[in-house]
Amino acid sequence: MKGYLVVIPGSPALVRELAPADDAGARLLTAARRVLGEVLTHAPDLGIELVGSRAPQWRTRREGSLAAWGAPHVEVGTGRYLPELIQRYVLGDDARRVTSVRDDVGKINPEALTVVAVDGSAGLTARAPLALVDGAADADAWCRAVLSGTAPPDIPPEDDAAAWLSARGVLEPDLWVQLASLTPARAELTLADASLGVGRYVATWEM
Repeated sequence: MKGYLVVIPGSPALVRELAPADDAGARLLTAARRVLGEVLTHAPDLGIELVGSRAPQWRTRREGSLAAWGAPHVEVGTGRYLPELIQRYVLGDDARRVTSVRDDVGKINPEALTVVAVDGSAGLTARAPLALVDGAADADAWCRAVLSGTAPPDIPPEDDAAAWLSARGVLEPDLWVQLASLTPARAELTLADASLGVGRYVATWEM
């Protein structure tokens, strides 16, 4: 059996109740649900493993709730970290198939669908969360190349990859370095968006 890996945005703007005017977010949500549904339909016996940051700034004391981000009426059952809450929101009823949650990509389970919630640079425009960050467009190109399964642009050899990405507005650079270390058998970047100044992506890999 071959494993699958799907990358989705970790941004709360993906939640319709939080960003009803974000048309790009709605398209990303639709794309994410579509590709996840296709994988789970094609391989109905797969469990789901969630990967996302568990940094303190993403933690909420209210289990399974998006109240801390402005949507107290949106409940996803369990989870205390924003990336997991977003993943469960996107999965909907399929979240019942989640078998594990972790904060690193690690070794991909060939008998599971691994869902990674991660965003690219948060400094792609002047109105971005980090405002405009020098080199953010380079980081965005790097992330898109990784998700497309093509060789990403070279990082200067004297630079640490995680530090290079961090300096260009990527908030979770270690997850990106881990993704870049994998070699998918097939990779498709389904949708990419930077309209809010944050690199947001939906991609599917067969491992």
